[in-house]
Amino acid sequence: MGRKHRDNADSPGENALGVPLAMWDFDHCDPKRCSGRRLVRLGVVRQLRLNQGFRGIVLSPVGTGVVSRADAALVRQHGAAMIDCSWARLDDVPFARIRATHNRLLPYLVAANPVNYGRPWRLNCAEALAAAFFIVGWPEIGDAIMANFKWGHHAFRELNAALLDKYARCESADGVLQAQNDWIAMADREAMAREQQLADYAQINAGSDSGSGSDSGSDSDAGSESDAGSDPGQISERRMARLVRQGRYRAVTDRLGNVTYVKAEPAP
Repeated sequence: MGRKHRDNADSPGENALGVPLAMWDFDHCDPKRCSGRRLVRLGVVRQLRLNQGFRGIVLSPVGTGVVSRADAALVRQHGAAMIDCSWARLDDVPFARIRATHNRLLPYLVAANPVNYGRPWRLNCAEALAAAFFIVGWPEIGDAIMANFKWGHHAFRELNAALLDKYARCESADGVLQAQNDWIAMADREAMAREQQLADYAQINAGSDSGSGSDSGSDSDAGSESDAGSDPGQISERRMARLVRQGRYRAVTDRLGNVTYVKAEPAP
């Protein structure tokens, strides 16, 4: 009788989505903002105790390979789980006591959650879990997971559409890693090109400024001083180029090629 009613740790059971989803939670994040806990409250994900095991793939910081289509059969049979912990507190997590065999990492993706929107490698629990299903070729489950969040319905998939499509076409973990590295290299080249374009634009304006006496009267040094303390978003492109040239602002380009301007620190 005891055996019949024992909680089967290795079989979390299916939810309304028809696939086992689970999570180990180490209380490292704000419970009010934790997407993993929201999925648990909604009954989408089952919370596991430390001594419970999971036979599907587990998204873990100690994964030995990235998730790929090669994991599809395993995911369809046993599902996917995640370890909810902070990268800053990995030493506090007893990974050796987590009964997981198929630990996986995620490849390069960009967060769409409100806390880290647009930042690479900063996915929350829901995004990470959904990403695994997009990559193994089960997008309807990924969409169903993200549909539980107002900010996430379509946003995460659309933001990473090109990358997720590339990853889903790869048959192996090595293929996913190659696709990731090719994408990052392309993004780096585009970022360098944008920085060069900005430098060229500033140089062109420097030449036009020196040859235009009327411009110096309308855009005086006093005006530049005022701009240097303004919101970068309120400064015209031409004037921003001048401020960059003067060293008052500097351009910062991320891996996606987005250029932002930050006020330069005064020289000591």
